[in-house]
Amino acid sequence: MFKLKFILIIFTLISLGSTVFAKTEKVDQILIVQNQINQAYKLGYVDAAPVEMSFVEKKVIEAKAARDDRKKKLFIKLIEQIKVDLAIVKKRFEVNQLHQQLSKLQSENLQSKKMLDELREQL
Repeated sequence: MFKLKFILIIFTLISLGSTVFAKTEKVDQILIVQNQINQAYKLGYVDAAPVEMSFVEKKVIEAKAARDDRKKKLFIKLIEQIKVDLAIVKKRFEVNQLHQQLSKLQSENLQSKKMLDELREQL
């Protein structure tokens, strides 16, 4: 009985010790943001909002400086702003695409109206 309790206590201490000393992986937020920026360039989002992308790139530089200076609150704030700005750039790209589709449909509609008017004149 004493051996069983002793073994259980040792096993519990070892398992608790291993969880306490286990390191969590640190996620590099700058790397994630850089990947999102690269993807925005690949997908052509930058052409839709070049001004916002220049602000994003400036904020990335500021975030790197804040990380190096160990200003955690500023770093987290800048990373959040960058992610939101990238979302805005993506939405602006989508809006531009929808606007182009709308313009195309309007021109087709105008052509159809002209053809209808011509056909009515013939009758």
